[in-house]
Amino acid sequence: MRTGGNGTPQWRTIQRHQWVVTVAVSFLLILTLAGQETHGELLEVSGRYSLATIVMPVPASLIGVIQVNTPAEMTLLKFGIESELDFTATIWDAKFHLNSAINIAGLERVILDGYIDLGLFDVKLEVWHAVPFETVTDVSHFANWVVIPPGDLMYVKTRLETSGEFRGLSFNNLLMIEDVNFPSPYADFIPLIYTAVQSQSFHVGDILTLAFTPYPGVTVSSVTNMCADSGSRPVKGYSASGRVSTSSTLCDGCVWNETLTVTGLEYCGFPFWLSLRVNPCGDEILRLSGGGSFSKLGSIELSGSFSLFPLLIGGYSFSFSLCDQISAKVSLSKDFEFRSASVRCNIDLPFNSMTGRFTTSAVFGDDLEASSISLGVSASQGTFSGGLNVGISQQQDTLRLSSVSTNIGMTFTPVRISFSVVFGRTGLRQAALNVGVTF
Repeated sequence: MRTGGNGTPQWRTIQRHQWVVTVAVSFLLILTLAGQETHGELLEVSGRYSLATIVMPVPASLIGVIQVNTPAEMTLLKFGIESELDFTATIWDAKFHLNSAINIAGLERVILDGYIDLGLFDVKLEVWHAVPFETVTDVSHFANWVVIPPGDLMYVKTRLETSGEFRGLSFNNLLMIEDVNFPSPYADFIPLIYTAVQSQSFHVGDILTLAFTPYPGVTVSSVTNMCADSGSRPVKGYSASGRVSTSSTLCDGCVWNETLTVTGLEYCGFPFWLSLRVNPCGDEILRLSGGGSFSKLGSIELSGSFSLFPLLIGGYSFSFSLCDQISAKVSLSKDFEFRSASVRCNIDLPFNSMTGRFTTSAVFGDDLEASSISLGVSASQGTFSGGLNVGISQQQDTLRLSSVSTNIGMTFTPVRISFSVVFGRTGLRQAALNVGVTF
């Protein structure tokens, strides 16, 4: 199911697909509402509306055109404002969900989905519409999100997810119809325009997941990817696991792979897992991998990974914790050479009537020198919550202050107000004010 070079779909109904699915979701909602009186259930509505304002400084310069990021105490500010609505209506055993956002550049997305429990299995149908965005670097050396002309709200994808359990066998099937050319909002898009007729290309893919427990504690799972994989193809501000292949589609050919995993195995008290991946169309047709952990040395847990075809040792790691306050993890190579280590510590603080916590963590490289250190303090009491975090990282072969951030929040049910500020080594990076209403 892909568009031809002249923009005419080989399957012409793809142009009307978004309307068919939207009508189907609405029809499902009406049928559920009609059965409301019979079952005596009431309509339940929940959701959240938020309005966020982001402020960033414009670099100062002594010349006519901004060219360098020069820290200055007095400078101009650039603003970003975004409004987001997340709405859910529950009627009997069905749910209708809407997620939408709009910012200074205009509408971002409209995500519609409907869910219904049919007894033996559950069905969830999603329809995504979005405006194509891209990430660019402006003349002030800021990363910015801009709309790709003509900036129309476009149909992007449909996801039909069916899941359930039958006689101990659980299943989940995700069928996707997706525009594989839709621009990523987190990358630069080279073409200057993106239109529905000339640019979009729809492919179909499916991911089937099966799992069962043949023996207590042992789980066997199977994941079959047909012209799809577990990655994501996001739109501005929204993403989900699962995406269709850009090179193949179920309609005119299929590239598939299978992963069979067994977990919960144990030999002489040593727990381990095995995974077999079959990829007939890849360079590596068969790959058997596995790993295990050993946690009977007090609070120390040792784990490792390996591959049998070909025979490779991935490395080892061991971790331990002390009184649920101090934890550490050490990674070793296959030759037991030191690779990296991380340490984290949490300590509760007595702030009179407030609940406080101090958190610190550090990451060490293979040279045993710290590559990053973070320190944080948080406190909360009733409607108030706040925190201060300091980040230190290795820059130019020395540890330097990399960030200082603080946040303050107040909750006046159903309203939540939060304010956060992030400073970097060269000064203010970003300040944000968020007001949300939960209903």
